[in-house]
Amino acid sequence: MSKIITILFLSLLLLSACQPKKKVEQAKHPHCVPEGSLPLKYASRFAVDFYNGFKVISVFNNSDTIQYVLTPKGKPAPVDFAHAVHLELPLSKVVCASTNHVAAIAQLNALDKLIGLTNADLIYNKEVQTRLANGQISPLGSLEMNDEKLAMLKPDFVMTSGPFDGGDKLRIKLQTLKISQVINLDYLEQNPLARAEWLKFTAAFFDAELEADSMFKAVETEYLGLKEKAAKATTKPTVFCNMPFKEIWYMPSGENYMPMIIADAGGDFLWKDSKATNGLNLSLDYEAVYAKAANADVWLVNALVQNADDVKNADSKNALFIAFKTKQLYNQDNRRTQNGGLDFWESGALNPHLVLADLIAIFHPELMPNHVFVYYRKLP
Repeated sequence: MSKIITILFLSLLLLSACQPKKKVEQAKHPHCVPEGSLPLKYASRFAVDFYNGFKVISVFNNSDTIQYVLTPKGKPAPVDFAHAVHLELPLSKVVCASTNHVAAIAQLNALDKLIGLTNADLIYNKEVQTRLANGQISPLGSLEMNDEKLAMLKPDFVMTSGPFDGGDKLRIKLQTLKISQVINLDYLEQNPLARAEWLKFTAAFFDAELEADSMFKAVETEYLGLKEKAAKATTKPTVFCNMPFKEIWYMPSGENYMPMIIADAGGDFLWKDSKATNGLNLSLDYEAVYAKAANADVWLVNALVQNADDVKNADSKNALFIAFKTKQLYNQDNRRTQNGGLDFWESGALNPHLVLADLIAIFHPELMPNHVFVYYRKLP
């Protein structure tokens, strides 16, 4: 009898921890207290908290917090999280609207759960291509998702980047179809390791946190080792990025992802001290770029060009840059599809150590004598 009383007492104690004691306290304290949280070292835009029997994934946007409460199938969402998006575990049917989210699912060995995606013709991953060809994954269009196909698939959720994947229009469409939307804001993280740590975010939806943590630690160790190697270089080549688009040269600001990884690779990005004027970029005219970068050592063109002739043909003035004359032109399209999809934008964010290794080999080839380029290539 004493055992029964003890069990009843513990049950009541646990229940009381998840129920409001006073209405006054309700706004200050959650009914349920988390038993633990997912360790994060760099990422600041999400959190995963573990409770007794469920977990809560929070995404911190600039203006609000979006929450997802994950419970075992058949269990209702706790009253504390009545306004959160409720998902039931295990999740087995997922649709992605961004190629980098597909890369995260692939890295977690969870492609059997991916049933649909947009921009299928841009996918670089060979296994995903095979699954598309076999009908295991459905292509859902490019600019807009195919409503009928999406409704037929009945996914557990659609992962999007928010405003970059249809914005309010897609949100309303998913609400109409009664399909949950999971917003992944990895692109708001500008520290390369912070962006890579978002692998843990995707993993939390598949109960794969331990696997993601192990994968991330390996990436972190490799990245920090390469950064330390680059720090031994005695010189820092000057660097600039991109090419003009419709007469505007969108240059990364000093707050952007690219200048940070360039600095870690031992490069001197010429706009490293600039503040953003357009998102995280700068909108410059040609003359302003030439005035500052005419004598720069390296040009990361990062554009739809195949060779130096394409760079010159885009604008004859491009041939005046010293980097052009010394053939120090590099593009991030070493791994590309026939339709123009770049693996840099698919798996690069999850593998900053590979991007870093490429850049060190560009800036300091003496430090990486046997390097095989992954994402970047020198333009012929």
